[in-house]
Amino acid sequence: MDEKAGRPHTSHDVHALRTALERLEARWERQQRSAPLVSSSQLRLLHALENAAGSNLRELCAALGSAAPALSRLCARLEAMGLVRRAHSARSRREIELHLTGRATAHLRELREEREQFLAGVLDSMPDAERAALLEGMDGLRRALDSSGPGRTGNSVSRSA
Repeated sequence: MDEKAGRPHTSHDVHALRTALERLEARWERQQRSAPLVSSSQLRLLHALENAAGSNLRELCAALGSAAPALSRLCARLEAMGLVRRAHSARSRREIELHLTGRATAHLRELREEREQFLAGVLDSMPDAERAALLEGMDGLRRALDSSGPGRTGNSVSRSA
């Protein structure tokens, strides 16, 4: 039983949430004004770097739950596309930090703007009571995702000494 909510979740609850998220993701992809610049895994990496600029490969692997060789290839592709740059770390000359380029920052900003415009249209089409319930639920979902509970997959990148 979920002690915080006071009632157990059902498989229907989980199915409904998954279905809504899958539909949202599909609609976001369809409504994009241009062909996607990056794949979903590359986008996850860009978001992680946006949240923790200057991370090294090891830190990104831990944050994203990815293997180093696969993540290194993603970084190389993004660097070739002009979205990521590598730099020597101020902490250690042997360590390489990864940073977003201005092009990547602009792409993330444009993507967010497109998604927010789409979501504004969806919210506008909802009855007030349903919209209020959704927004309250989203606050709870965001808090649950930010907590250190099971299944945490946040983008936070921790620095180790």
